Amino acid sequence: MAKGPQYTDASDAIRLLRVAVWFGPACFAMLSSFWYFMLNKGWISYVGFVFLLILNIPVTIAGILMIHRTVGATAVLMVKTMFADGDIPPPPTYPRQDVLIVQGKFAEAADWFRDHLRIEPGDHEARIQLAHLLETRLNGYDEAERLYLEIRNAKPAANQYEQMRAANGLIDLYRKLGRTARLKVELARFVERYRGSALAAGAARELRELKEIDSTSGSRHSPT
Repeated sequence: MAKGPQYTDASDAIRLLRVAVWFGPACFAMLSSFWYFMLNKGWISYVGFVFLLILNIPVTIAGILMIHRTVGATAVLMVKTMFADGDIPPPPTYPRQDVLIVQGKFAEAADWFRDHLRIEPGDHEARIQLAHLLETRLNGYDEAERLYLEIRNAKPAANQYEQMRAANGLIDLYRKLGRTARLKVELARFVERYRGSALAAGAARELRELKEIDSTSGSRHSPT
């Protein structure tokens, strides 16, 4: 189960303070106004009104804590749901490759990624980073395509997050290369697999636009 804020670090304390500042005074004022309304209508006595005013303090504090904890737990749960559900470790890092990339030694960094994959063939994060490096820095489009497809066809299967990134990588690659036919296939596949998500909606919109362009282009060349 997702855990909410633990109030053990500065970020939790800051978020709690923000909730207290924004929600606390408003909650106290609304409750007080409601008690005064009841007093004015004669539904409660003056003693009851004073008692309820005092009760506002613990009620407001409880509301602040409940809102903070609920928002924190919801955020944690959403992240876990997006990343294939569960406590997955952070992605691996590649300090040597990162240094080479910063130095502009892209080909050498790519060789280090290839050597790493020969030793760790199941490291799909490295495969994604190598594919991105090849696509953006080395014009290695064919190899980048092969790497993304390896993630899709991996046995055992890559996790959902890695598969989605590989699918996005293929879409970006085909878009950059102007391979419209393959782009439409990948967009349709993405829409089908991730139906209902915002990303799938964007892919569906791009697919419709491509089909409209094809339709318009075809009508221009049709006999009159």
